Amino acid sequence: MKKILILFVFSIAVSLDLNVSSSLKSGYCSSYDFYDYSENLLDVNLFSNNLFFWTQYEYSNPPEIGFPLNDFRKFRIEYSAGGLSLKAGDIYEFWGRGLLLNQFDDQTTNFDNGTRGLALEYMKGPLTISHINGNSSIWLMGQDIRVPGYNNIHSMMANRFQYDWSRLSVGITQLKSNEIHQKQVNIEAPANVNHNLRGAYFSLISNNYDAFFEYVDKVATEKPVVFDVQPNDTLKRGHGIYGNLNFYLGNWALSSEYKRYSFDASHTDLTADDYGNRISFQQMPTLAKEHNDVLLGRLVHNYNYNDERGIQFEINGSVSSLNLLAQYAHLSRNNTWQSISLFEWVPSPISNLLPATDPSALPYFENYFEATGYALKEKLFFKLGFGRTKEVLKTNRYFEGNQRDINSIFILDTTYNEFDVYQDFPIIDTLEMFDTTESYIVESKMWQVSKAMTLPMEFQFSLNNGYNIGIGFQYQERKYYDRIVGNSSGYSTSDSSWVMLFDDTGEEIEKNETKSKLVNRNGDIVQTQFNRVFYFQISRTPKWSLTITQDFTNAYEGAIPVDPYYNPLEALISGDLKYFLGSRNTVKPPSWIKNRWLSAEVSYNITPAQRISVMYGSIQGGLFCSNGICRVIPAFNDGVKLSYSASF
Repeated sequence: MKKILILFVFSIAVSLDLNVSSSLKSGYCSSYDFYDYSENLLDVNLFSNNLFFWTQYEYSNPPEIGFPLNDFRKFRIEYSAGGLSLKAGDIYEFWGRGLLLNQFDDQTTNFDNGTRGLALEYMKGPLTISHINGNSSIWLMGQDIRVPGYNNIHSMMANRFQYDWSRLSVGITQLKSNEIHQKQVNIEAPANVNHNLRGAYFSLISNNYDAFFEYVDKVATEKPVVFDVQPNDTLKRGHGIYGNLNFYLGNWALSSEYKRYSFDASHTDLTADDYGNRISFQQMPTLAKEHNDVLLGRLVHNYNYNDERGIQFEINGSVSSLNLLAQYAHLSRNNTWQSISLFEWVPSPISNLLPATDPSALPYFENYFEATGYALKEKLFFKLGFGRTKEVLKTNRYFEGNQRDINSIFILDTTYNEFDVYQDFPIIDTLEMFDTTESYIVESKMWQVSKAMTLPMEFQFSLNNGYNIGIGFQYQERKYYDRIVGNSSGYSTSDSSWVMLFDDTGEEIEKNETKSKLVNRNGDIVQTQFNRVFYFQISRTPKWSLTITQDFTNAYEGAIPVDPYYNPLEALISGDLKYFLGSRNTVKPPSWIKNRWLSAEVSYNITPAQRISVMYGSIQGGLFCSNGICRVIPAFNDGVKLSYSASF
């Protein structure tokens, strides 16, 4: 039916002699470690004065990320006349700052929260009325880093009323969605959840400043499977606040932001089986800087839209031909947490509006400074940066207070399995007992920390004959460790008490240590991870460019990546002439190349509207974030990537 409709609209548009434009993007990849894909995207646009039609056809088998497809992927027809605008097909809208609705299609992260349906908008003087109605099937990533693991189906309706004065704009928003939420533990029993969101925002623009504020309230109810249960019992409640205030003085600008998102609070990270909280239509400001530099991009904070508050300040301006930027961000959860037992965590609300520094609230700190400009009669462009980050990634235990000695005894389901082997099943009951022992102060804390310092640098020199030479270098020092503090080593479920630390004489001792979680290729623990990225580029404007990139690290926080056979590019760039003389083992890499990833890329502009690029080599991979959505890009070893793009 979809294909028939698209072809029908297309035929009518052609018969009306509309203007036509199109674009094609193709990508091919094959590597040693089976990171292979072949994908093609064709976009076609038809338009006249009042009519616009767009469709996207995809042939991907397999795609870089997502599912194989050979079909029309997207389509939309738009008509506008007077103050009325009509859209039918795949709808993407952005209201306020996204606390209630922010829709986009990001194929790099395979995130698509668009709505297939109808959008109406009517403008009459200062009044704007908007309406959206349709369905969304939102696929989200699971354990596999290339194939989505589950999807949530939404039947949604949203409305907006906005009134604009000369400098003041006020909006009222509402969104309702009936969601079929796919669980990961019990996939055959999805949850039927109703979400109701109401919000308001205003913006004020002046000559020297502007301000924005948005508030959203959310209530979720679940339709139960048990008939005698009330169908409208509240599942979860939450709200979100975002504010932005900017000042302008000559060449300088100061930006300040504040957020407090409180849609669901949990000590552990939320999973697919947590529902009724923030939904995928809500893509809100992160208050952390998205960097283009590779090493800074790998340190992106793991945003928590359900439970996080934060502040961010940024100042930028120019002095003569020098552009300066300074940024600071501080984020945390909305509560501090106490692990009063092995299984029980108790939250305590933060007393003020600002983010916390207590490790149990998982704080994140970021500082970044940058200077850019031109020198040597504007032939030399330079960028110098400095960044620091510190983040508490996880708390394993965090307790400080009176010992809970023999306060409760956990009863386990102790049975024998089919092989007559004794096993402990989860707790099925507790037996409360009176505390008859003398209480004493216990401190037992363990949390994981990541901290880093990064120096990105870039230089671009333009020659008189049209050639350009570029050099980039990024240096990073990173520590990743467990921080352990206190007089207790852990918790005993047998007597429901914290296990105290004693020395050989029976004296109580305090532990205050840092344990690195970084290892080298030999499996030895190292204290600091050193990362370096270097690239050299030569180009002839506007026809072609050649870029050689080297990525280096001395340590790993997880599995040590597999190193394929020693290839000619690695030998050439490293200056290993023995490789080409036949005296070097081409199968077993030498030790000095094992921690390096080398690649060479050639790009050529066939015409002003056509571009082709070929890359050969290896890429380390790692974390990549776009629009607040993050994915892990797998390592790419000893392979070829080919891309082609064209506009017609």
